[in-house]
Amino acid sequence: MKKQLQAIAVMLTISTAVHAQLPVGTSPQNKKAVLEEFTGIHCGYCPDGHKIGTQIYNADPNNVILINIHSGSFANAAVGEPDFKTPEGTAIDGMSGMLITGYPAGAMNRLVLASPQTAGGMATGRGAWTANAATVKAQSADCNVALQGTLDVQTRVLTVDVEVYYTANSAAATNSLHVFLLEDRIPGPQSNYGNPLYNLANYNADGTYNHNHLLRKALTPTFGMTIPNTTATTLFSTQLTYTIPASYGAVGKTTIPMLGNMEIVAFVTETDRKITNADDGPITMVNFANTVDVASTDLVTEAAVCAGNITPTMKFMNNGSTAVTSAVFSYAINGGAPVNYNWSGTAVNPMTKSTTFTLGTVSFIPQASNTIVVNVVSVNGGADGNAANNIASKTIANNTLIANSLNMQMDFTQDRYGSECQWTLYNEATNAVISTDGPWADLAANGTLLHTKTFTVAQGTCHKLVVTDAYGDGINAGYGVGGYVLRAGGSPLITSNGQYAKGETKLYKTYTVNINPVSVAEISEGVSQVMVYPNPGKGNTTISLNLQQNDQLSVTVYNQLGQVVFETPAKEYAAGSNSVEFDSSNWSAGLYNIVVKGSQMSETKKLTVTK
Repeated sequence: MKKQLQAIAVMLTISTAVHAQLPVGTSPQNKKAVLEEFTGIHCGYCPDGHKIGTQIYNADPNNVILINIHSGSFANAAVGEPDFKTPEGTAIDGMSGMLITGYPAGAMNRLVLASPQTAGGMATGRGAWTANAATVKAQSADCNVALQGTLDVQTRVLTVDVEVYYTANSAAATNSLHVFLLEDRIPGPQSNYGNPLYNLANYNADGTYNHNHLLRKALTPTFGMTIPNTTATTLFSTQLTYTIPASYGAVGKTTIPMLGNMEIVAFVTETDRKITNADDGPITMVNFANTVDVASTDLVTEAAVCAGNITPTMKFMNNGSTAVTSAVFSYAINGGAPVNYNWSGTAVNPMTKSTTFTLGTVSFIPQASNTIVVNVVSVNGGADGNAANNIASKTIANNTLIANSLNMQMDFTQDRYGSECQWTLYNEATNAVISTDGPWADLAANGTLLHTKTFTVAQGTCHKLVVTDAYGDGINAGYGVGGYVLRAGGSPLITSNGQYAKGETKLYKTYTVNINPVSVAEISEGVSQVMVYPNPGKGNTTISLNLQQNDQLSVTVYNQLGQVVFETPAKEYAAGSNSVEFDSSNWSAGLYNIVVKGSQMSETKKLTVTK
């Protein structure tokens, strides 16, 4: 359905013969089939409707128009999900005579045809769409429709010119013209009850689903603008303008429109129904700021690190007027030497999608806080035209959670849907599976069931706990109050209330043994005062450091067996007052030794933990 024209150079547009370009044709035509499909991201059978609509279009692309309208309760978005609903779509869903009783539903040319969901209604189930499209296309039309648009990519102003020519007298004295702005290929979530999944071709590698021909805005009033004269040989023309916003959707539920994926369609109705003819038209994009412009839009990586291994994922947009076929990116961690990464793949057309790739596994020596910076080096073998949007960066924390026992126990409480949940513990450095459990059987009703598993882990090793939920609502979302506790030596190490949507990842490290941690001479040449408070205490503990000069310090806490229960890597501290905090609430009651080490000093303090 998409007929997108794009400028091939700054301030240059392409003008080629494309279906539905102006001027409008004057020869009689049959009607084009217009399928308004009512759908939603939480409608499990809707992907099958999308597939059927696509099949109808692919069989006769010049005579089929698809409009996907997200409406009804299945289209309601939670915070963090995309809100695809529009006021216009809600109004069309609820218009008199539509009579939708379930989703997906489809109205073919807003006519009452075979197999309506409700007697006398325009909406039908997906099983009737193919036959109803054939019925409509066999009917003669009394008018022809053509349109084309121009989109200024800098101002985001879309100008649409539309023409309607009557080849015969209309059955109605006045008609209505409707012009809709749609967007194609919007990645997002989608429920899917198919087994195997419905419309598998619409899924992306990252698991998102492409929403196509999605209604964004009615450029005319929702139920059309009046065409005053509908007699044979009458030509009606109009021009519409609309500024495409930076985002669509309610607060916390927004999506950013891709200007290169916008579509325009127009159709004529007798009053607000009985579509007599329609068409889609091309959009020419103009006024690009740069011919070559790759923008780094997002950098995603682990929030914390223990072993020093990360797998960064990079996203970029093509904001220039030429397709991008190759690019060189560089990445650097903690100010180290940049490393180049060569990207190549399917041509990325201007402003059509956010392209994602991974930099592979990147290893480094962790510091207290770590930063990765990714930069655009070159595009298509030459310089990028806009250096202002080349850089993306992310800060990665260093794990400070220490397990003071090698004997682990996972207490996992599932909700009703145990078949959706699973946990796996990995060796972070090697990615080897240490232990895993789930999925489990579903319960007969809302409720919970505890699953306990014990296992041992290696000393002085970084571990990664990955918990997943296949449906994406965690294990505490109204079907039972689930959650989990990972215990080390019987004491809670990691706890969760189960409200983690699709899942979560947690890191921890097992203790290392120091044969005689308190035998180091307590030299205080760089530190005038070290204080620990509250002492005795439990929970949050603060070490106050008053330095005489700048120094690299590390802090290590040992239990009475010489096992490390907390540590920080060496970090630069400025002269004067400084502090280090840690949480001892999960530690066993008893005496602990705190060792503060600098370049020329080491000082030990004792901490008593109570319960």
